[in-house]
Amino acid sequence: MNELVTITVDDSSPLLRYTPNPVFNPNVFPDPYTNWSPLCAVQGSEAGGSRCDDHSAHSTGLNGARLAISFYGVAVEFYGNVTLGLNVQVTLDGTVIEPTPDYTGAINNRTGIVLGGANPARNLLMALSGFPIGQHTVVFTVQAGADRSLLMFDKLRLIIGHATSFTRTIIDGTDEQALTYGPPNQHLWSTWDYTYQGIVVPAGASNTSFRASDKREATIYKKFTGSAYLYYGPCYTTTGAYTLLLDGTANTQPIEYNSSVPYQQAVQACLRGYAGGLSKSASHELLITNNEDQKWLTMSWLEVWQLDLLQEQAQGGGGGGGGGSGNGAMGHTTNFLLSLFASSTSPLLSTTAMRTMTTTTITMSTVGRETSSMSSMTTAIGSLMLYTLLFRAAFSIFQ
Repeated sequence: MNELVTITVDDSSPLLRYTPNPVFNPNVFPDPYTNWSPLCAVQGSEAGGSRCDDHSAHSTGLNGARLAISFYGVAVEFYGNVTLGLNVQVTLDGTVIEPTPDYTGAINNRTGIVLGGANPARNLLMALSGFPIGQHTVVFTVQAGADRSLLMFDKLRLIIGHATSFTRTIIDGTDEQALTYGPPNQHLWSTWDYTYQGIVVPAGASNTSFRASDKREATIYKKFTGSAYLYYGPCYTTTGAYTLLLDGTANTQPIEYNSSVPYQQAVQACLRGYAGGLSKSASHELLITNNEDQKWLTMSWLEVWQLDLLQEQAQGGGGGGGGGSGNGAMGHTTNFLLSLFASSTSPLLSTTAMRTMTTTTITMSTVGRETSSMSSMTTAIGSLMLYTLLFRAAFSIFQ
């Protein structure tokens, strides 16, 4: 067996750290030139809201805006789009990474890829690889280009490595025998139906209901043996701050995340927690705690992974994503691929840009110099309705 193990982190996942932190105000449409603007290409409406699973994005044109994630793995791919010469600086474990020419062969092989369908390379903006397996932190920093330049971010794909053996155990959130909901004897938890139908869940997890509590200090506890865990639960406007504590001791601080999403939006299969590089044979303890009253903590399912990675990858520290720690030292040459959309007009509007992806080794700041059409289009974005329609059209490149 030689299976590539990956994790998709959607733009709406609480594991992503946005700076500035997006402000959700139901009365004010977010301005992508002063902050991050969370958007949803409405798939269907019910009770005034929308299910945004796989149909969301964050956009910004703010110079210095940042996106960060810590993870255990060997590579990361960034999916999205840029306009008008906007560039993204990448920092890996505190070191700025520059594009390297030794990736030219792979880049040329990608030229002319048609977007859409099941092609995993669609809308791939950049990829970093070549660093040793371990705990890493990647920071993406926006370097604004021409006036009204814009970044549209869809998702990250974390490459954990190649496994010689891999098993995945699914623990359904409604299984009160497998998960311990607390505090004991306080009856803080209830079972709810998903707001929208069509949620995609792994075999063994319920596609109709989940567990939730809106009481501060409500907890979920699980003792498990495995190499990694992933925790999923719906993210709504009414979900809030929570902490993850993995193998806690008196000196361990839990990590806090915020699961709130924009007004009247819902991400039902929301990745709320992840840690990898754990000792496969050791027993681990996970504690999830609600940090806010009248804000919901949710649980859909928990995944426990048992995997053996190829020997040349089995180095570096483990943990992260829930109180673990470790560092993978920089080694080898880090490959940095940039994929840009080529078009004579705005990439958000051009049929050519939505059909064909061209890749190149030059930095983003030297491409995307569309002027008149993009400038006039972005000037008109002041209208909420127009901006939403443009986003839906642009978002079709993610599918």
